[in-house]
Amino acid sequence: MSRSSDNQLRRDPLLGFEVVVAEGREDRPQQWKASIPAPSAMRCPFCGGHEDATPHERLVLPGNLSRTSDHLPWEVRVLPNIYPSLSPNFPDKADSADDFYQTRSASGVQEVIVESPEHVTSFSRLPDRNAVLTFQAYQMRLNALREEGRCRYVQLFKNNGPAAGASLEHVHSQLMATKVVPPIVQHELNASHEYFQRTGRSFWSDLIERELADGSRIVYADDNLVAFCPYASRLPLEMCILPRQPQADFGDANSTLLEQLALLLKSLVGRMEKALNFPAYNYLIHTLPFDTFPADHYHWHVEVLPRVTVRAGFEWGTGLYVNPVSPERAAQLLRQPA
Repeated sequence: MSRSSDNQLRRDPLLGFEVVVAEGREDRPQQWKASIPAPSAMRCPFCGGHEDATPHERLVLPGNLSRTSDHLPWEVRVLPNIYPSLSPNFPDKADSADDFYQTRSASGVQEVIVESPEHVTSFSRLPDRNAVLTFQAYQMRLNALREEGRCRYVQLFKNNGPAAGASLEHVHSQLMATKVVPPIVQHELNASHEYFQRTGRSFWSDLIERELADGSRIVYADDNLVAFCPYASRLPLEMCILPRQPQADFGDANSTLLEQLALLLKSLVGRMEKALNFPAYNYLIHTLPFDTFPADHYHWHVEVLPRVTVRAGFEWGTGLYVNPVSPERAAQLLRQPA
């Protein structure tokens, strides 16, 4: 695909943020210098046999395992985060009465999902079984926290690599359950509802239909899932994965869809790592809040965010993103096998 001679300002059709697509800037010096990190010499608390270095697990998969005198023969473990951003206490204190400087208690649940007892450093390198068990653990913990009734929303996410916010290299992801619905999720819900009220159609279903019809940004599609690079991608090789059928709550995904999603994401992360020379990355799952009535006009979805650029002065000053790789070119790269 030939590179566009003119940079473009693209607007996200749901949330309204804008992105400058400026191809050619990736040719600047020092771009795309990520590579596989050398293994750390520190004693890894997430490795099998080091269970004494972590708190007692809240979930172990497979679920028919029992402790031995040495260690737990596990494949995926879910642990409380011992350095939480959210307080594990849920005080009954009222919110601040100050209308100018408003304060609320930052209470919630924060957990770590350790995805293998082996010292693997990326989701793409997991055995297929561990990838699927990881997504089963996500869903099981989300549904368990729903039943507890203390929180309104669960954010599932992965930080892989220092530039993506990870402090340990052993493959893991995180769960943060909050008493409030985060602003960006609420914005998605409000905008999806407004689109439905205005058009009588689901934004997400229309988005899938338009992307499939265009084809230039599609990375993968079958009867159950579609993966594409968003029209207003904020980052090079950013991807979105959506279920083809309307499904608002990730907790409702059946076992077949969950397995297919895990294996697709594993493949896509591997393709991204090949194209970008093993960058740091995040992925996250947006789903319906617990206290929101299910609606066909919202889809849970996965966002994959390679961390190969940083927000600099222009971005911080304007709120615009600058992406040096068009999503059309990104999709072309990502359609190549890992």
